[in-house]
Amino acid sequence: MYFLPAERLRLYRNFKSIEVSDFHAVIHFYEQHEDAIRSLDFEEYLDCTLIYTDALYDAADHGKHQVMCDHLLEVVIMQNVTQWGGEDLFHQLLFKKAASFYYQQEYPKAEHILKEIIRIYPSDKLAALYLNKALLHQKPRWLFQARASMVGFAFLAVLVIALEILAVPQFFPHLLEPMQQAHQLFIALSLASLSLGEAGHSLRCWFQVRRFVRKAKANKQNQTA
Repeated sequence: MYFLPAERLRLYRNFKSIEVSDFHAVIHFYEQHEDAIRSLDFEEYLDCTLIYTDALYDAADHGKHQVMCDHLLEVVIMQNVTQWGGEDLFHQLLFKKAASFYYQQEYPKAEHILKEIIRIYPSDKLAALYLNKALLHQKPRWLFQARASMVGFAFLAVLVIALEILAVPQFFPHLLEPMQQAHQLFIALSLASLSLGEAGHSLRCWFQVRRFVRKAKANKQNQTA
């Protein structure tokens, strides 16, 4: 469909008059006039589509947001757009796509994109932070085993305390002190299973990210040398 220059100007002006913070209005307007927006000059189309994509992210419509990120990444590459508003547009879109997967709790997909970002931009501390968070959410099997141990020790502690209160004072008073020591031991083992498991997982993720970033920086230096 052909749109007259005056119609395209009015369309762009009306879209830009919407407050960026009113993301539901941005989404509604863009989707209602999508065909007309595609007829705009490239810079105007890119401007509108970037605002719309950010609005999808703010509205937590992550499925549509990821689709638009893929589209815009393709546009940026095909049109060789490096900077937009003083920022690296490719970097910005890639990170937003990773963050969208993260908030959708698709942590392996977020991890994959964040690693790609760090390979290209090894000094990106925010990407490294999100990578660490994505890895933390991916619990290894041994951590679930540690949690199961915690539950087991806690159950044994409750059982010993119940015997200590109900049976030992009447029938086995000489076992009172050993039973008290036993329930304290089981409580300590329960807490240790949980804290050591969580601490071990956190340290493992931290070292993994640090090692990956260090390797990415070394590879980047070798490429520029």
